[in-house]
Amino acid sequence: MFVNRTNELKTLNSEFGRSGSSFTVIYGRRRVGKTTLIKEYIKDKEMIYYYATEINLSMQLKSFTKDVLEVLGLGNVLFESFEDAFIFLAKQIAERKLVLVIDEYQNLVKVEKSFSSMLQKVWDMHLKETQIHLILCGSTISMMHSEILNYSAPLYGRSTSIIQLKPLLAHYIHDFVPNLSSEEFMNIYASFGTIPKYLEMYQKDKSFKENIYEVLLDKNSFLYNEGYFLLKQEINDVSTYFSILEAISKGATKLGNISKMLEMQSSQLTRYIEKLIALGFVDKEIPVTEKNPLKSKLGRYRFKDNFLKFWFFYVYKNYRYLEIDLHEYVLKEIETNFNDHFVSFAYEDFVQEQILRDPIKYLGFVPLKIGRWWNNKEEIDLVAFDETNMAFIESKWRNKKVNKSVFEALKVKSELIDVSLKKSYVVFSKTGCSEALENEGMSCFVL
Repeated sequence: MFVNRTNELKTLNSEFGRSGSSFTVIYGRRRVGKTTLIKEYIKDKEMIYYYATEINLSMQLKSFTKDVLEVLGLGNVLFESFEDAFIFLAKQIAERKLVLVIDEYQNLVKVEKSFSSMLQKVWDMHLKETQIHLILCGSTISMMHSEILNYSAPLYGRSTSIIQLKPLLAHYIHDFVPNLSSEEFMNIYASFGTIPKYLEMYQKDKSFKENIYEVLLDKNSFLYNEGYFLLKQEINDVSTYFSILEAISKGATKLGNISKMLEMQSSQLTRYIEKLIALGFVDKEIPVTEKNPLKSKLGRYRFKDNFLKFWFFYVYKNYRYLEIDLHEYVLKEIETNFNDHFVSFAYEDFVQEQILRDPIKYLGFVPLKIGRWWNNKEEIDLVAFDETNMAFIESKWRNKKVNKSVFEALKVKSELIDVSLKKSYVVFSKTGCSEALENEGMSCFVL
């Protein structure tokens, strides 16, 4: 299902319209929609689409040769190497506009470590002088960096565009699962996240509980081992990484807390956490008003992805039960704490997304910065500010209307931030605010 991705599609079509050759790199995690984007782009163009696997290079060359010859309308040509095949292709299409896609490019590098160096030579000496649009696409982020994106990579500096395909924004969930109530929407966002393939698996005619069981908790289900595959694709020895992610999912967001839970020195954990951040699994969050974030001692680690957080807390942690089909135990746990531990935090992220989509509507100004704020004792869901204004924002995911006490508590906490900016107070709520609170001059929005 092709949803959004309009900017990425515009970039690809712009590359196709270049005079001469172009070279696009597309990368992002599994299931994020890279191949779907490519298929949408090439559907009306002359193209060669090759999907690389991990079979030996000679067998892949035969498959690639077949694809090339079919497009060129030729037969009975054999190549001794991929280099020969690329050079032959370059000569055949010197003035012919053609898209060449190599999907899951990292698989070719796995079976032939010098593949990128060879492709660099072929690009510089042959393909670059044609009208080709070369697209290398990969889902192993670390390998795409080492082969193409890092300064020391063989293909560094050759690409004319780089697309890092990220998860969708939350409001696109409605495109996959229409006619949702606000509660159903937040349940999906807090568990399935916004990876397109995961959302495609959600069955509209079944309840949230049935979907969680059939798509996530059943040991034969599509996403049961997804968290494991995501890490194993990037990292060989996953044990320490898994332990760190499980600790974060349980609420150990500070380095010291993670260290204590794992019984490891903080200094030993640093390189592991930095790797998780580089891969996009984890983010380090700093209070939004910190003037020197790099020196802040208030950093906290959090999942960048709701699905992974859910998977580590409910699936990975409970493998011993799920492997022997004790699903009811896990479903009961979800029923008990999912709303407080997951939905309420996901709601804060959704509120921030909505503010950034239309800041004038919700704040009356366009913030230079927006994010969470905390010190050693208190925290505020969101603080947004520009050079003149500062808004203090509360997000309340609960079934009763927000009352005056929330406003009074927010005002007290706002005094902890010493600024001379014009202050305003905003609350987002599942069910709205009491009439008394609205009379206090606090902006109230229902999401």
